[in-house]
Amino acid sequence: MTELSKKIIQKIERENIKPYSKWHFLFKRSVIWTLFMISVLSGALSSGVLIYQFQNTEWNLYEHYNHSLLEFIMIVIPYFWIVFLILFSILVFYYFRRTESGYRKNTAWVIFITLFLSFAGGAALNQMGLSEKVETSFQKRVPFYRSMIERRRRMWSAPRRGLLAGKIIKIEAQNNLLLVDFHKRVWQIDISEARIRGRMALKEELRIKIIGKITGNLEFKAREIRPWMGRGMRRRPPMNRRMYEHIRE
Repeated sequence: MTELSKKIIQKIERENIKPYSKWHFLFKRSVIWTLFMISVLSGALSSGVLIYQFQNTEWNLYEHYNHSLLEFIMIVIPYFWIVFLILFSILVFYYFRRTESGYRKNTAWVIFITLFLSFAGGAALNQMGLSEKVETSFQKRVPFYRSMIERRRRMWSAPRRGLLAGKIIKIEAQNNLLLVDFHKRVWQIDISEARIRGRMALKEELRIKIIGKITGNLEFKAREIRPWMGRGMRRRPPMNRRMYEHIRE
């Protein structure tokens, strides 16, 4: 018996150290893998909503912020989900390192697998429509998240830049409607030449976004109308004015 072996045995006897049972290690391994899978799923949800938001970010609105690039970027970037994705990616990395073979892997390989799992899972969840449901659920049930969504309202509360949004309160005639914006101002909207995006019929209580220009005091001429949720351009052909009139008839 070597000197080192003797010292180890003496320490075990002196401190009354007892070996852990097999069930202890099985339980610990199960906990680590469970936390790892929860972190992967959470990271996938975060990246899925991130993908959904980037898909629905109206990048073409930058032309309305051509003198304020930083302002536009600050409005459209979904910081909340970026932070969540980073947080859960760190957790995935942490728990994977603590699996029975994870500690042997190269750090760069582990980082790659972590990001791959997050974005592959997020893409799959987004394709199934779960990302939109998560986003909508957060907007309805998480107060502080609703306050963060206000930046989207601010983007569309810029009539002098040609952007206006709100709720239709009355359709006065074939070519005009009344809209109350987020500041409770009532606008007269000329929609005679408007292109309507998305498969929707204009009606009272409908929330919409409008691109156009101011023509007078609380008067706005619409060039394009979009549904409030999304861009109205995914998987649906745009509707022109004639198609809209057909729906109303």
